[in-house]
Formats: sequence, structure tokens, C-alpha cells
Amino acid sequence: MLCTQCNNYNTDGAVQCAHCGANLATHGQQPQQPGMNPGQQQPGAYGGQQQQYYAQGMATRTSGMAIAGFVLSFFCALLGLIFSIIGHNECKNSNGTIKGEGLAMAGIIISICMMVLGLIIAVSGDG
Repeated sequence: MLCTQCNNYNTDGAVQCAHCGANLATHGQQPQQPGMNPGQQQPGAYGGQQQQYYAQGMATRTSGMAIAGFVLSFFCALLGLIFSIIGHNECKNSNGTIKGEGLAMAGIIISICMMVLGLIIAVSGDG
């Protein structure tokens, strides 16, 4: 999807431009050059690979919540679980601009395992 404000290519279905932050939902359809069929790639300096070039060049970052959730899962399982879930949702809803979904999943799994282990130790220590 092409942003009409900065002409940056974004992933299909993106709500916000990854480059300038413009709202893509209100922009409507992608402008076409005269004589082109809808869905046909626009020619460019990259030999028809212009759309793929811009999609690969989008700025990505790793979710801070996913990192924090993973680290916290070893020290405080409840906080690790909460931060990891928030980080996982952040990654899923970013249309590929925020990475770290695997890190968040690891934090969720480790947090649950630590909680279960703590519960087993607490129950077995009563006897």
C-alpha cells in the first residue's frame, strides 16, 4: 500500500504509514499510473521490485515489552507473564514493524513454568 503523503510502500492492510505515521485507512486506494491495470506493479529503478524493496526496507524494532517480559520471567513470574503478553500483542498488531514475538512467547512459557514450579514447591513444603 502506497502512502499518499510520503510515497512510502507499506505492507497490505497497514493502518499507519511506517515512515511518516500518516493514517492509511483514510487515504483510499493506491494511485495508479495511467495505462496500468490494478494490481500491476509500478515500474521503477529496481526492475519491477520496487514494492518488495520498500517492504524489506521498512524500519523495524524489537518490542521493549517482550524483552522486559522475558527477563522478568526469571525473577518475578507474574510481572514477566504480564509484560510478555503485552509484548506479544504489540508484535501481533504492528503489521511486521515490531519484532520479538518469539521472545514474548518464551517469556510467557517461562513465566507459567516458574509459577507452576513455585506452586509445587509451596504445596510440597507444607508437609
